[in-house]
Amino acid sequence: MSLQLLVSALALSSLAPLASLGCNKPAEEAPVVAAAELAAPANVKRVDIAVNDSGFSPSTIELKKGEPVVLRFTRTTKSECLKAIAIPDLKIEKDLPLNTQVEVAITPEKEGKMVLQCWMAMVKATINVVGS
Repeated sequence: MSLQLLVSALALSSLAPLASLGCNKPAEEAPVVAAAELAAPANVKRVDIAVNDSGFSPSTIELKKGEPVVLRFTRTTKSECLKAIAIPDLKIEKDLPLNTQVEVAITPEKEGKMVLQCWMAMVKATINVVGS
């Protein structure tokens, strides 16, 4: 066996244990819903929001000031841009796992328009809060 072949064989055999480390990754568990999200009463208004290749649907959400609401997002696009959302005025940031419903409970306290956006601030929708 040539010296170069012997060195290559030794190098490969020393890497074999490292290659198996990636295969020992534990199975991913189902997403856990935060306790605060579970606390929303059944009679609270829920708004379903589809997150797809076109962005957010609906792109405008009408809410009443002071009325609790649960925004229910379902992301069906593999777009990295839409893997998380933000509502900057409410200091909310939330990951959106693919094909998983994610609930975000809010109670808008002031009238006006708020931005709902992807985490990169490229795709946007409007939350319009009106007086109660």
